[in-house]
Amino acid sequence: MSISPDKIALTPDQKLHLARLAEQSGKPWNAVLEEALSSFENEVQAKPENGETVYEALLRLGLLGSVKDGPADLSSNPEYTVS
Repeated sequence: MSISPDKIALTPDQKLHLARLAEQSGKPWNAVLEEALSSFENEVQAKPENGETVYEALLRLGLLGSVKDGPADLSSNPEYTVS
């Protein structure tokens, strides 16, 4: 870890922002902060080191929309419909 957690401090604006979000959501500020951190962590972990998402990789490789003659939706195929 490149920074000591003891050196992390919130600015007055950040504290105000956190307090407003907590009040709007009806949750304690520490729960709001934990949810925000978890969401950000999931976002960071979803991208590989090069920053490219799966969608971006498929788009770059020309694999999105590459099937031209298939059904638009499997629901249009009677073999796959639920009766």
